[in-house]
Amino acid sequence: KYTDGYAVALIIDRFVARQRKLSEVVQMYDRLTPRVKNSYLGQKLKNTIDGLKKTALGSAAPDFTLSAPDGREIVLSSYKGKYVLLDFWASWCGPCLREVPNVKKVYDRYHSRGFEILSVSLDEKKENWVEAIRKYELNWEHVSSLQGWKCPVAKLYNVSGVPAMFLIDKEGKIIAAGLRGEELAEEVAAVYQE
Repeated sequence: KYTDGYAVALIIDRFVARQRKLSEVVQMYDRLTPRVKNSYLGQKLKNTIDGLKKTALGSAAPDFTLSAPDGREIVLSSYKGKYVLLDFWASWCGPCLREVPNVKKVYDRYHSRGFEILSVSLDEKKENWVEAIRKYELNWEHVSSLQGWKCPVAKLYNVSGVPAMFLIDKEGKIIAAGLRGEELAEEVAAVYQE
């Protein structure tokens, strides 16, 4: 309704873009006047949309390299040929820790069939991160930049809250996102046709 207001671009960028379907956000942006689109706030919204397109369903998962607790460098693209759950979490995150039993159940059920999990921690303290992996027996690969919310991979995937999960297929494409609980189990079961 208000297509010529700078505040509209700001509101869409900060409060709407990550809550609605990408197609809806693009429609909202397209209805803005050229004056608003060319403004600083319009350009900022366009950059947000471009970032969201990188992690939209069906797009190639952006590749990255991060360090494991033992210092090894792990590259996401090395998982090609397998289904992989990219799991953003943190040791201090209550909802993440409540999700652990669901994640473990899926991993235990499908790992022997080639299913992998790569967890990206948004911790800042290595000792907290490593202790949580040990304590909760998270027996899959873990990486972190130890930069908290400044993690470049979290920014690359537009992660604004944890837990955040992306299911990636054998070709490296994102096939599901925002998974939790039964929905996670159902999506993974569907790729293994159970």
